[in-house]
Amino acid sequence: MSSSFPTAVWSRFLPIIILIGLLTLLIFLTKRSQDSNSNPNPNRDISVTDSKNLRSAAAEPSSVYDLNEYSVKTLRGYVSLHELNEKVFKPFGYEISKPTLPVPTVRMMNEPTCETVFTEWHSISQKQQPDVPPKQLPVDDTNAFLLNGYTALSEWYFNDHSTTGDKPRNWNRIGEFMKFTKTELSALAYSYNKESESMYHAMSGYPLDGQNGFVVGSMQPWVEVMALQHGAKKILTVEYNPLEIQEEYAGTFDFAASFSSIEHSGLGRYGDPIDPIGDLREMLKIKCMLKKGGLLFLGIPYGTDAMQFNAHRIYGSIRLAMMFFGFDWLASYSGEQEQPIDLDSIRLHSKGLSQLTQYTLVLRKL
Repeated sequence: MSSSFPTAVWSRFLPIIILIGLLTLLIFLTKRSQDSNSNPNPNRDISVTDSKNLRSAAAEPSSVYDLNEYSVKTLRGYVSLHELNEKVFKPFGYEISKPTLPVPTVRMMNEPTCETVFTEWHSISQKQQPDVPPKQLPVDDTNAFLLNGYTALSEWYFNDHSTTGDKPRNWNRIGEFMKFTKTELSALAYSYNKESESMYHAMSGYPLDGQNGFVVGSMQPWVEVMALQHGAKKILTVEYNPLEIQEEYAGTFDFAASFSSIEHSGLGRYGDPIDPIGDLREMLKIKCMLKKGGLLFLGIPYGTDAMQFNAHRIYGSIRLAMMFFGFDWLASYSGEQEQPIDLDSIRLHSKGLSQLTQYTLVLRKL
């Protein structure tokens, strides 16, 4: 025997049911508003799950896209690609060709020849440098160093140009190091021992069997040994002191590798010339030395665009775009796992301003 629920009881609970519904709707709308405020274009700040597809080699003209609809995170919060294109990329000789995220694809408006790249670098390298690296940015070059105010600045000073500074060592122990595990090799890396395992993982993902390559900025030969362990045939080492890459090697190498090196270029820490675009010059030189299709294993500090002078640069969405010119971004590796990671906007900026993580990215020369 069944009986219907009394109407009087329903009417008693109806206001409570309506109130619960309204509260649920209010919570939903509040959360949606907060998400929108954290990113002015929440539907446009997209990341591709597979980093192999993140940046297409077939970049289309930026006029195809409304760059106001895409944004990346900077020290100023989320900034549209249109603003960055006009205030950063174009003044530095680049322009966005495709609004890939978290790193836009750019082209150089007047790409220099390799001869020009080496000639300009040689001219800068011949300038007389102070015995003691400067402790502050040159006032006249502040905007050039800080990308017209879109790069954060803090202080962290080193003098590795002194007799007590960091110097190359252990080059007579390569045979011994060949027996080392990845963990033992990574322990030789300058202050990034666990994160430097990302280089080993990247080379495992992209083996170097029978290839000829070069390593930029080694103090100890741990990167060289990793490359040899992954099948490399011959390796040229380019040291910090001095950082010289000769034009005679143009277009001859199958791969290049660098970990915790290029971010220092142009800051004077190692007695190198003060140069706002020293790191970008190094990338152009590396590009010139690689064969078409050659690989670059690039380990630098990743985060939100910043500079800790004169220690290093931290690379975010803006400067990475210029660093990656002429390359296709294939994959990203961390020191935590052997498989490639998805270096999306959340992971790239996860540690906050002036904080960093060292990953190794695999780039291919176009």
